[in-house]
Amino acid sequence: MSRARLIAYGVITVLLVLYFTPAPALGLGRGPAVVSLSGQVDVGEGETPVLLAGASKVDITPYHAVGPAAGRIVPPGVVPVDNRDPEWTGPVTHTGLWGEDYVDGNMNGRYDVGEPFTDDERNTALDPGSAGKWDGIYLAGFGNDRPATGVYDPIWVRTIVLRSGPVTLAWAVLDTVACSSAQVPRIRDFLTDYAPDLEVDVILLTATHNHEGPDTVGLWGPSEFTDGKFPLYLEYIDLKVAQSIALAARDLVPVTVTYGQVTPETYPDLAGLQCRNSLRTPWFFDDELRVMGLANAETGEQVATLVNWGTHVESLEGGNTCVSSDFTHSLREVVEEALGGIAVYAPADQGAVEIVGDSGTRVWRREVFDGEVFPVDPETGKPLEFSLARTRAIGRVVGKAALAALEGGVPDPTATYLELSYKDIYIPLTNQLFRLAGILGVLDMDLYVADRWKAGPFLGNSVKTTVYAFRIGEGSFTTAPGELFPEINFGLGEHHRADFAATATGRPFEPCIRDAQPGTYKFLIGYTPDLLGYIVPSYDFYIYGLPAVSGVGIGAVVGEVTDPNADLPPDPAYPDARYVHHYQETNSASSLLAPAVACTAVELWGVDLTGHPSYEEWMGAKTALLLLPNPFRNLRLDLDELWVEHQ
Repeated sequence: MSRARLIAYGVITVLLVLYFTPAPALGLGRGPAVVSLSGQVDVGEGETPVLLAGASKVDITPYHAVGPAAGRIVPPGVVPVDNRDPEWTGPVTHTGLWGEDYVDGNMNGRYDVGEPFTDDERNTALDPGSAGKWDGIYLAGFGNDRPATGVYDPIWVRTIVLRSGPVTLAWAVLDTVACSSAQVPRIRDFLTDYAPDLEVDVILLTATHNHEGPDTVGLWGPSEFTDGKFPLYLEYIDLKVAQSIALAARDLVPVTVTYGQVTPETYPDLAGLQCRNSLRTPWFFDDELRVMGLANAETGEQVATLVNWGTHVESLEGGNTCVSSDFTHSLREVVEEALGGIAVYAPADQGAVEIVGDSGTRVWRREVFDGEVFPVDPETGKPLEFSLARTRAIGRVVGKAALAALEGGVPDPTATYLELSYKDIYIPLTNQLFRLAGILGVLDMDLYVADRWKAGPFLGNSVKTTVYAFRIGEGSFTTAPGELFPEINFGLGEHHRADFAATATGRPFEPCIRDAQPGTYKFLIGYTPDLLGYIVPSYDFYIYGLPAVSGVGIGAVVGEVTDPNADLPPDPAYPDARYVHHYQETNSASSLLAPAVACTAVELWGVDLTGHPSYEEWMGAKTALLLLPNPFRNLRLDLDELWVEHQ
């Protein structure tokens, strides 16, 4: 045997050994180190540290009134919205909605594929995939081809800036379906123009996951194969986030912090507002509504009020074609009218949790909101109309609950400084439909190799995100980069499917996030800083994929997996209500999202997870060869369900 052949065999052997060696065995795969920032500073005797805060809201509504079209574009009884911002230099359609103008050949008040339009080269310069495609406002959620035809109310970026000693945190919440950590560099570039001397340690982005606002992801364009992103508008959003940060930081004042929370038990009008999507079990919710109030320590004037609650922002539903911030609009109005300052709504752990009337209406139904009656079908429980008035009433109910929560709280004397930690994580992409969407340009998702190098949608194997944990006195905050199932937050040991023994995949429960959080008030902030889809408990994660191996899920290409107990009602009290299909998995970037996020969050709060089964699974998900995903980690061949991946 020649020397060259021996060397080749040797290299192949080494590569194979590395590929079948778990990364932790060689001290690899733990990712970047945790970054910790402390705002606690030494003060003189008898003095206390001072927490500074400021807040702002900046309009990002993609519309301004133009001539007689305004009468058609604004629904009857709605005050016109006119965001005539000189910093918007992009195209405006003849209707006043921002976008490339077009010829409405069939006079239906919207753009239809095939109609002539003026292709703006500036969009193509920002995104070459935009060439030849109409760029305008497609509404996110509920399916493709839902271009906006009007405006109900403004959408915003609302920002709270906190400064504690040497640490400055800028937290911006957007009325969009999603945001991305990839926006931060461009936001920082714009921020140097608005506030060249402002130093911000962390820019935290959160989306309300609004299903009645512009598509900022790309998934909801005219078809599954054409994205719905509007490049100039996405750039405008980043510009406005920077402006909002600068405005909030301009007027920092010492603040006192008041926390409060209510549940349906303590505030009954909250009851029955949440439902489980498609009746997915367990029928469990994070029904706490948590509030943080920031008031000027000298004058008592309200600076900002943060409301954290867990249900999808989509009460107008998929038949709506008007831009809106949905129920958060009237929620924030209620809070601001009562307290002043800036009201900010941040979504919580709402994976598979929707607003009442959306799903499971045979089980969850409600027709009275804020004293008004909105009838439902007596047989199905489905609302007869998803009206704007109904949405406004829902928002008022939640807004009044937030006021009650704050009224029941007292200023926290320990909330005088900020402590913050975060960690970047690289999660193997197991849903190959996401990869295909990246290849087609529908999704702009950076993929990485070896937890380090960007490699594009063809060669990359992991998505990158960040988990944050920060504390202000008795309030602690944990973030999740997507739609976290509430039972992961509250503990799967107690909150798992009743038919667990017959349906479980065999994978371990993730650690309880909430138990690791310190303090009395435990906030969970979803859709921060990314949207990687649903964060589904591993024990109940089913998706179609390649036989035997793990991590080669193929999304919804061949449909959603039928639940093992689809023929049995989860609750005998509702014999016709059944959980049938595993939808959420098809909209999850990875079957490893849950262990990755939960384990990282718990570690950030100082808990040692060595030996925890979920942690060991997460650490063993990559091989020692370039940290490639290990598809043999859960080797299992089920001949009865050959193409169902028991991940």
